[in-house]
Amino acid sequence: TYQFTTTNNGLGGYTPMFDICRGKIDSQFRRLAKDIKKYGKPVLFRLNNEMNTDWTSYCGMQTFNDPDIFIETWRRLYNIFKEEGVDNCIWIWNPISTGINIEATGCPYSNWGDQLCYWPGSDYVQMLGLTFYQMNNDSQIESFKDMYTKLYKTNTPYFDNFPAIIGEFACGAGGEVIYDWGKGDYVPVMDLEIKKQWQANWINGMFDCFMKNQQPGYEFAKNIKAATWFSCNDYATVNGEDKVINYLRLDSGVPKALEAFRNGYAKLKE
Repeated sequence: TYQFTTTNNGLGGYTPMFDICRGKIDSQFRRLAKDIKKYGKPVLFRLNNEMNTDWTSYCGMQTFNDPDIFIETWRRLYNIFKEEGVDNCIWIWNPISTGINIEATGCPYSNWGDQLCYWPGSDYVQMLGLTFYQMNNDSQIESFKDMYTKLYKTNTPYFDNFPAIIGEFACGAGGEVIYDWGKGDYVPVMDLEIKKQWQANWINGMFDCFMKNQQPGYEFAKNIKAATWFSCNDYATVNGEDKVINYLRLDSGVPKALEAFRNGYAKLKE
């Protein structure tokens, strides 16, 4: 993943987008292109993911509400790679999709915030990136099948011929504490073991979908060629101590999920 940012993202302050448009960072881009070409092996290159949000340095809200700036910078980098003879780079365009109503996730909630406004064109993209998390913070959770079927239906009219990759995803298991908005403070999680089992069940369902990707009803999984689990916990400092607020990392902290992942992956390899 490569991002146009100097601050690890975030609104306000400097965004490099306009300097990129003016060609001021071309030399850096050419060094990157030469390094990738020298590497020689295929590179899955995800550029400026989650651009249709309000938390990245390259989102429309940072460029005078103009998604065309995003497109111009994408094409500039792509053309520099082409000029440098890079032919081992697979470009991934990866908007964000979160929540139940994924049709309303573009930020801000307006027509120009829609993900399609950031599409650089089929000549500049080789794979569609998908991102959809199940954080498991509610009293019930959506299955992998339901979540990615919705995403498939949203994208199908436009990207049904593109191979897809889940650029990042996970199902959480809750954490040691959770923020109670009514109390304005973190409180202990009472049903953590239940949520850990839900997490394992979600993973089992995910692998079941991948194994059935050629069957009717599982069309959404057919074009998914790869997936990257975001194996990193979310933390918060509570009373001077670091507390896990969501177990996403596949390790001994979530043994049921880890076992489900290992078993599912082994079946896929058979």
